[in-house]
Amino acid sequence: MTRVFFWFVGFLVVTWAAVWLADNPGDVTIDFQGLRFYSSFAELTVIAALLALLAGALVWLVGWIRRDMPILGSNQVVKRQTRGLKMLNQSLVALSAGDHKLAGRLIGQAEVLLPPQPMVHLIAAEAAQRGGDHAAAAKRYASLEETEDGRLLGLRGLLSEAKRTGRENEALRLARVAFEENRKSPWVLKTLFALEVAAGNWTEAEAALAKVVREGLLEKELGIQHQGALAYAEAAQLNLKGDRTGARKGFKRAISLRPTFTPAIVALARLDLSDGNRKRAEKLVKDAWNTDPHPGLARIFKELDVAESKIDWLKRVRRLIDKRPDHPGSLLLLTDALMDAGEYDVAKPVLDKLIKESPTREAWQFRLALAHALGEDPDPIEAALAHAEDGALWQCSDCGHKPKGWSPLCTNCDSFDTTEWRQKADLTAPATTFQPDSTIALISETV
Repeated sequence: MTRVFFWFVGFLVVTWAAVWLADNPGDVTIDFQGLRFYSSFAELTVIAALLALLAGALVWLVGWIRRDMPILGSNQVVKRQTRGLKMLNQSLVALSAGDHKLAGRLIGQAEVLLPPQPMVHLIAAEAAQRGGDHAAAAKRYASLEETEDGRLLGLRGLLSEAKRTGRENEALRLARVAFEENRKSPWVLKTLFALEVAAGNWTEAEAALAKVVREGLLEKELGIQHQGALAYAEAAQLNLKGDRTGARKGFKRAISLRPTFTPAIVALARLDLSDGNRKRAEKLVKDAWNTDPHPGLARIFKELDVAESKIDWLKRVRRLIDKRPDHPGSLLLLTDALMDAGEYDVAKPVLDKLIKESPTREAWQFRLALAHALGEDPDPIEAALAHAEDGALWQCSDCGHKPKGWSPLCTNCDSFDTTEWRQKADLTAPATTFQPDSTIALISETV
């Protein structure tokens, strides 16, 4: 309504001006280089108005040519890019819906309409990867790496392809390049750490771990735990190479960082025993048993004197379990020693207590052996043994895999330092849908 009012007012003004000029035409004389022109003021005003209209029309025509003229107009470029953006969005939706073929076709059309940009390469690479064309995906990731905004994404894609094809050295090189590009990216730091661990570069891995903790990507306590795992892995590697001094130093550092870390305690005790220092090894095992009894400690404890009599072995076991007599591990070890010594009547109440508190497969196996030794009916015991479950064992907290011993990387999912000693009640079901990319063989010791 306001616009109509202003148009009406403008029309009245123009009409009034035209009538006034018609009533007062006036006279105008123009002298120019010896020529004299005669006109009225009204005519001159009309000519000026027509010239202004003509100038406006020319400006509009030039603007139309630049904006909307087919092929040359800038609006054609805008419309072209609009269609390209629409296809880009449609390709992303198709990719999310799982239709990689349609996504690849749409992104190809969008690439023709749009100027070069990282998103095109990223979607095209993902579509090619889902379609199994890894060569095309790698080519796209390489193109993405060459762009300023998509360099880190390109490196990530190339790194994934390198890992998929087993080129771990190339993956590590790309991770280091990515780290130089962005030193605070969570993905870069975690990936670099994992690859340094996989390559056995313990010094570099520890430096990467320190950066991960410093950036707040990992809790400080967990970082210390991982440092202990790295120290143990490096010491185990040195031990295999014959560097006993370096290995001893590394095992001690691992224990200082993780006081109850059984693999490091067992390894250090074996070093002491091989050096002839039985007392130091025995003290190390006893202190660890008083804190947290473990079957690995029991095995190394028995190795301390392989020539002793069965009675002496029983005496040593009683001294070992003195401070933790009711622990299932202590009861199991005592039962073993009693049966070795032939004291079956004494072993039976100990074993009955163990089965009542922790009816594991190991306990029922001892009970079956005891039944044969005492001449008892083994059938009900064999039935119970058939349904018995394992007691405490090693298990990966990420994928649920149950290896025979601890290792820096899970042998099923390659996760670092996720293998934990767990009681039966704490065990978790393995991930049924997990498929590891590769299996990296590192130092592993059964304890």
